[in-house]
Amino acid sequence: MSRIKNITRNLRFIFSRELADIEERLNKRANDYEKAIDARIDERSTAIDGRLSNYESALDTRLDERFDERTETIDGRLDERLTRIERLIDERFNLLEQRSDERMERHERKIDAMVRQMTNDIVDRNDVMLQIFEERLDKQRRELRSIQEAGMPESMRENSAEESTGKGDDEAENYAKNGSPPQQLISFRKLADVSAHVKTKVKTSGDVALYHQILAWKKVAHEGLNNFTPDEQEMVNYILSFLDDPQEAHYVNQHLRRFVSTLQRIPPAESSTDRLLELGSLSHLAPAVRKYCGYQEVRCADFWDSDEQLTHHIVRQKNGTDTYTFELRNFNVERDPFPYPDGYFRVVLCCELIEHLQSDPMHMLWECNRVLEENGYLLLTTPNIASARAIEGLLVGCAPYLLAQYNIKEVVDQHNREYAPYEVGIALAAAGFKVVELETEDVWMRSNPAILDLLKQVQISTELRGDNIFALARKSGSPIERYPKELYID
Repeated sequence: MSRIKNITRNLRFIFSRELADIEERLNKRANDYEKAIDARIDERSTAIDGRLSNYESALDTRLDERFDERTETIDGRLDERLTRIERLIDERFNLLEQRSDERMERHERKIDAMVRQMTNDIVDRNDVMLQIFEERLDKQRRELRSIQEAGMPESMRENSAEESTGKGDDEAENYAKNGSPPQQLISFRKLADVSAHVKTKVKTSGDVALYHQILAWKKVAHEGLNNFTPDEQEMVNYILSFLDDPQEAHYVNQHLRRFVSTLQRIPPAESSTDRLLELGSLSHLAPAVRKYCGYQEVRCADFWDSDEQLTHHIVRQKNGTDTYTFELRNFNVERDPFPYPDGYFRVVLCCELIEHLQSDPMHMLWECNRVLEENGYLLLTTPNIASARAIEGLLVGCAPYLLAQYNIKEVVDQHNREYAPYEVGIALAAAGFKVVELETEDVWMRSNPAILDLLKQVQISTELRGDNIFALARKSGSPIERYPKELYID
């Protein structure tokens, strides 16, 4: 048994050594295989990396070439399309310029023809009027001279002789030193009395008859102007219900016909957000604008000597419940930019204001254009220097102005220039407005029928002879001309 155990032990030892050798050889072979596989893998990886690099380089080259080809193709197409577009734009611009030139040329020819026709008409009419007036003036001078020679007092003859010989030339200096009027001025005043005396005596002359018709008409010219319809009387009563100041009430009563005519011409509000601006405002018209024209927001502007730029006025009815608060801003309409943004108002009222401006009415009209929305309205009213009333004044030797006196206390309240209807139309067109209605109406005194008959006799138009101009204009675009030659000189 011991022998078998020894043999077994030896076999185990031998087997363990063999197994160790086998395991060692297997490990060695495995390591060799692993190293060989790693080497082959590294070799294949290196080869693959090289091939990938070569493929990537070739791909980049092909992409660059194809990109360049496509870019050149697209550039060519774009150049062709841009060339076609530029050629098309040039053709359209040339066609537009040609059409514009043709339209401007046709328009200029039309205007030139109209101007020539109007010039010829005006010259012809002026020639006729001058001839008629010269004949009448000569006739009156002859009648006046004959009456003066027959019945003038001796003292007046001497004064007249002094004026004709120049002996009274130094009397103006005496007036400056001593305060006594010069004899020439006294003589002119006496001569005016004699002229009146002549007109009352000579009843056979047609001119004297017209003179008497004018004097007779002045006594009744105001009658009937304040005969209001029921609807108009309601407006009048509403305006008067806000007046407490007697001086203001006197002014308003003189202008009631104009106020009613103005309210009737204001375009009504189309929405609750529409705004209206009244320039040269007084407190009496704003509540009526809100009530009868539908404007819930009425802004007012005036000009007074103060540093106060903004104030709020509250007006209340005397025997009613209506109360109205409105904003009143202080600025000069012919000098200052209006303190409102562009396109802020639907309507601007410029009533009895432009005749008070001293130097630059177009500044005001340009600013009116700016603060009006597209297609907004401007309503302008002003006395008519070409009215029948003005002609009547000229025929009796008076100034044609409605208000010709200088205002010693308030220069801004005097009339510095009164306008004819065509001048108002020119000013509005130059400021970028299209005239919707240009009308005249008697609001101060009725036109004398004798003056209208006289105009018809000498073939002068009797249209637009009312004593006040009402011009409603719509904003048609940007202003066109800053200084129209009809209103400004260099």
